[in-house]
Amino acid sequence: MKNLRTLVQDVVASPLGDVIASVGEGVAQAQQALDEGSLAAVLDIYAESDDAKIKLLQEIGYRPTFYALPDTTGEVRVALRLGQGAAGAQSATAIKSTTPAIRSVLGRQGLNTSRKLYASPVDAGYSNQYGFSADVSAKLTFRIVPIPPPDGVDELRLAPELVGRSLADARSVAEQLGLSVAVEAEEGVDIDDSKLVATQTPTADSIVRAGDELSVTLAE
Repeated sequence: MKNLRTLVQDVVASPLGDVIASVGEGVAQAQQALDEGSLAAVLDIYAESDDAKIKLLQEIGYRPTFYALPDTTGEVRVALRLGQGAAGAQSATAIKSTTPAIRSVLGRQGLNTSRKLYASPVDAGYSNQYGFSADVSAKLTFRIVPIPPPDGVDELRLAPELVGRSLADARSVAEQLGLSVAVEAEEGVDIDDSKLVATQTPTADSIVRAGDELSVTLAE
């Protein structure tokens, strides 16, 4: 695991574009998690259930709340200090690499060529030795607000398990969810409601919509 100094250095050294991209990716992932949670709640309600409360919610057309992140604000703060010491010595080296004419002009203007504004993460030992300090902090602010559910979300259903049920029972279960059942059989064959369902399309737990038709075949 990285020590604190290395971690701070990595944060400070991160390109601004990477920081913004990381925040954007995090917000997108958070929004996706919110959407998936709300959609899962919808499918839980509009699925086959013997729970009286769930049936009541189905009857009144209850729709779980969806949420959105309308805005996200990120802020990274670095305290800057003007001084000299180890960092100042480095600055002086950089200044000395300029031409003598430039150094002469700076000297006549009374500028100390060993001073430079810099930002650097500083640990306790560095601070005690050279008298420098630096603060690095980050703040993320966001809001989560309820929004109207997407159009048609209350029509989503989970196809019930019909295989093994009698045709009459299968039709009753489907009707409770606003679905219908169609029997695949040869023309002229009598359809007996007491026969068991052998196969169904779409399969159980598939996402369908209110008004959709479930196709079944009956056991011999």
